[in-house]
Amino acid sequence: MRKSVVALSVLAAAAAVPAQAEYLYGFGNVYADYLKWTNGDDKFGGVENNRDEHVTIGAEAGAGFDWGQVYGFYEYEKLDQASDSRSQAAKFTAHYKLIDDVTLYGQVYDLKDNKFTNEQSRVLGFGYLGLNGQGWSFNPFIGVHDLSIDNTNEKFDAEDKLESYTNASGFNGYMAGWTAMYNFDIAGQPLMITNWHEIEFDRNDDYAAMQYGKIGHNGGVSLWYDITETVYTGLTYRYFYNKLGVDGYGDAVIFRVGIHL
Repeated sequence: MRKSVVALSVLAAAAAVPAQAEYLYGFGNVYADYLKWTNGDDKFGGVENNRDEHVTIGAEAGAGFDWGQVYGFYEYEKLDQASDSRSQAAKFTAHYKLIDDVTLYGQVYDLKDNKFTNEQSRVLGFGYLGLNGQGWSFNPFIGVHDLSIDNTNEKFDAEDKLESYTNASGFNGYMAGWTAMYNFDIAGQPLMITNWHEIEFDRNDDYAAMQYGKIGHNGGVSLWYDITETVYTGLTYRYFYNKLGVDGYGDAVIFRVGIHL
């Protein structure tokens, strides 16, 4: 994960620049997930028929300051499968306020997958932190999308030798999206709904061929419940379109049990 560690370190260092930053809030969680695939386009063969249900363990943390906010997670996936089928994923995002609530936005997502591919996605652009109120927030962003990916396709040339002909690394168009949350309670029980959504558009030709289109969607809607002040649980509906190697619409359900740190 060398590239991902370097990228995350650079963003983390940038986020730490303000010497007199006022700390506003923060959180940290460790958790275990169980993911079950549900639907997929017939051209893909159905997500459930091609990918296994699996267990993931992870950790996440976030913090808000007067200058902006940061968030990151690390996950070790497919813990219940053989080591050569496991994967690791990490993500870091940061909003740094430029003028009022307009921010410089940065995002790095890194995937190391023994079974499929290694991929790092980077976004740099602008965001906005002014849409929030008591117990709710909506934080949009848009930026330039850059990609590093190991996956290549091969074909036989005129001399019957295999040659690679797809390399999707480099400029990959643009990404827009948001994160949102809403806190509420029912009969005195604390609940929260969160949503994250990413739209990739104007993808480069090679990546569009790999992901079945120039535009793709990726996101999740979650319902969270604090069982105690320390232990929580959640249910996520994970959805995507022309993403994760799926031609058309696909989704999954994720069950989580975690601990607030």
